[in-house]
Order: sequence, then C-alpha cells, then structure tokens
Amino acid sequence: MSLAEDIKRVAKGADALELTGVPEGFDALVMADLARARGGLNVFVARDGSRAGAFEAAMGFFAPEMEICACRRGTACPTTASARRPASPAERLATLTRLARGDWGKKPALLLTQSAALLQRLPPRAAVLAAGYAAEVGADVDMTVLERYFAINGYHRASTVSERGEFAVRGGVIDVFPPGAAEPVRLDLFGDTLDSIRAFDRETQRSTRQLKRVELLPVSEALLDAEAVTRFRKGYVAAFGTPGDDPLYAAVSEGARRSGLEHWLPLLYPQVETLFDYLPDDALIGLDHLATAARDERLAMIADAFEARDQAERKPTTGRCRPRPSISSNTEWDGGLAAHPVRRLEPFKGEGGAGVVDLGAKLGRNFAAERAQDSVNLFEAAASHARRMLAEGKRVLFASWSDGASDRLGVMLADHGLKDVQLAPYWQAAKAADPKKLLRAVLPLDSGFETDSLAVISEPTSSATGWCARAAAAAPPISSPRPPRSRPAIWWSTSTTASAAMSA
Repeated sequence: MSLAEDIKRVAKGADALELTGVPEGFDALVMADLARARGGLNVFVARDGSRAGAFEAAMGFFAPEMEICACRRGTACPTTASARRPASPAERLATLTRLARGDWGKKPALLLTQSAALLQRLPPRAAVLAAGYAAEVGADVDMTVLERYFAINGYHRASTVSERGEFAVRGGVIDVFPPGAAEPVRLDLFGDTLDSIRAFDRETQRSTRQLKRVELLPVSEALLDAEAVTRFRKGYVAAFGTPGDDPLYAAVSEGARRSGLEHWLPLLYPQVETLFDYLPDDALIGLDHLATAARDERLAMIADAFEARDQAERKPTTGRCRPRPSISSNTEWDGGLAAHPVRRLEPFKGEGGAGVVDLGAKLGRNFAAERAQDSVNLFEAAASHARRMLAEGKRVLFASWSDGASDRLGVMLADHGLKDVQLAPYWQAAKAADPKKLLRAVLPLDSGFETDSLAVISEPTSSATGWCARAAAAAPPISSPRPPRSRPAIWWSTSTTASAAMSA
C-alpha cells in the first residue's frame, strides 16, 4: 500500500491506530495532512509545554495556512491555595468559548494542548456560553452592570490596559482587552449610550480602527457570581466543616479572588467537565509519543506532593487538599480518548499488526560521531551527507531554530561548497522549488528526519556540541537561539497531503 493510501486510511478511519515511523518534526507534517483530509477541528496532545511550542513552530512551517488554537495547562500543582497564577488564562478561556460554541466549520483547524491540560477540571460548557457580553454602537450600557461583569468574570483593573483580561474606567471611557482579541478596545459613552468603539494599540494607546460591535469573554474559569459564592460556601462547610480563619473562604465569601481558585471549581459549579467534553465527537486526536507517560508522571507528582504536605503538617490531609476534585484520573483520560478517533504517534518502526500503520520515516543523522572528533569538520560531513541524499533522489532541507541561525548556516554551507542554499519560508515553497537544489528552513528540531523522498537535516540546539558551533576555525561560533514565536493564525484552504508533498 502506498503512502498516499496510508494517509487516506489513517485520516478517515474511526478506530484507534498506532502510527509508527513518525519522528518529531515529521509528526507536524502528518498532523497537518490529517487535518486537511478530515476538515474541521483536530487535536494534538503534546507531552509538555516545551514540546507543544516546538510542534506549533513546526506547524507554522508545514501548514502556515491552518488555524492553530491552544489550550495549555493552568496552574502547576494544586497542592496549596496559593499555587502560582496560570500562564495564559485569557487564551485558554477564549479557546474554551470557541469549543463550546462549536463554530469551527469544515475548514481544517488544529487544537494544540498537552497532557496536563487534559487532566484539568473545567467549568461546564453552559456556564462558559452564558458568560459572554456583547454591545453595539448606539446601545445602552449600564456602567454598574458592566463593572460587575468584569468582577465576576475575572478581569483585572489596571491604570493602563496592555494585557488580555485587563480593563480601566476613566469617566465615560472604558478600555478593555478582551480574551482572544488582537487589540484592546476603547468604549466611549455619551451618558448611557455607547457612542463609539475603537480598537487601539496597546503600546502607543492610539486608536487604530473603528468597530461597530464588541464582544467580551470570561477571563477566568472561576466565575464568581452570587450563585457561585453561595454554592462555594455551602460546599466548603459540607466538605471541611467550620472554615475558621481560612483566607480563601473569607475572600470568596466577599466575591474576591485568590490565586489558585481554579482548583476549587467543583465547589463553584453544580458539575465540572474536562477538555474531552468540549471536543466535537468526530475530532481526531493525535497523541505525542510520550503523552501518556507524561500523564502518569504528572499524576504521580501530584500524589507525591500531597503526601509530602501530609508529612510536613504531621496530620492527615484534609479533603480540600486531595487532587481528585480538580484533577481527573487516567481512567477518565482513557474514557475520553475512547470516544474519539485516536492516532498514537511513535518515532520508531513497530512490529506491525492490526491497528498499526508504518509511515516509513526515521530519525535523521545527528552527526554525533563527528562531533566527538575534534579533527573532523562537521560542515564537510554535513555537506557530504546532503549531497548523498540528493543523489538518492531526496529533497533536502537544512533546518534551523531561527531566521538568524538559518542565515549564518547558509554562509557556512557556502564556505564548504554548498552554494546558494536558499531559504524556503514554508513547506509549499519548498515543494515548488527544484528538488535537486538544497534549501534552508526555519524549523526547530532537535533531530532531523528522513523519508523515502525527503531529508531534513537539523541544526543541534546546543552551541557547545552543535556542528554549527564547531565549524571551520575562521567561522564565528553560532549561538543557540530560541524557537521562533508562532505566527498569527490565518485561514487558507489547501488540499495537499503529506504523501503528495513528499513524492513531488
């Protein structure tokens, strides 16, 4: 069976499949093609945040046209009420709102998440859908109602609005940065009438464009309206008894927030859900090859943290410290996966059998042997390897972690006989180029990969051991740049599959 037929079968099948021969980097190309073949929303579960960032950057090269939204994990570990503030609650709530609305359509899109995020409890979809606020120019706006909305839904008052989830009130002017919006907006009131809505630059605070409508979304999973506060107080007393001088109980009773409140969602809502409940029934889920191991490690870490706290306090852990209310279990994880078509991605070739599809890629050469020998010129070894790949009929790309590193790599390759290695800004441009010419790409990979028709040669990430840093003595050392930030998501229809791309 050809690779094109394998891709088609993998994309359309409803049963769970294990995809072998899918090393990192190639997995982004595979997921992009699966999403294109299926349409609608698809999901990739990375093992951790670092892996999610690298995968997103790789998707930026292989599928720049595809919309990618993120739902990353929140706080680190629910061992105390003062757990550190989540990295991006506004981004997560914007994604949850879109998922609850189900407004993805048929165009391919990818939800990027990670193992820890699938374990977290979330507010019910009905609560998220009911937490929106919208107003149009000419409508009446009650300032008291709007400020109460900000307080209930987790917005933070600021003197100058610059981050998502912040608001400022100056007389009849209200600045607010809605979650999911590209820019903050300024609402000008004339009395109780919304006179104008203007987007503005958060750096210069100058207006950029006029709007006719504004839509606000919640910023925090913990929506503190009167019903939620009452429910919290009753549930707290029923579970733990008299609150005493617990500062969390006192703060919530007054409608105030404390860091780590997201771990108390079971006391704020009649029921809680997980990310699985938000996904469309037909959403394909791709699992990073270490995602399940990362899940088990996180659950063990949380259990160890609670046990350590018990021992430190020298008394049994109270109910409020147990992880079960705010963290789901591996049983729920497995049940959530069972309800969706799952593709488990493995970098190495498996033994085959039912439910296993080998896509034929393998890890690329990493020049470890050459790096261990000071007398060997790594660029000469890389150039020889690239020429050999070309002679075998493969398209060859040199992958770097940033534009600057790629430019320096081009200069060094030229010094070793590989002239005019042009930069391919994205995969479609690489496909359109002459397959007999070497190309460069900004593609953050710790290790390259090879297929029957493609060889991606990665730049090692460490300047101390990477062959870029140990080039000819006259060449300056290359630093280790960070992965590039993800580019803005746009829609762009395409039907090219990985199989067709690699056979071009």
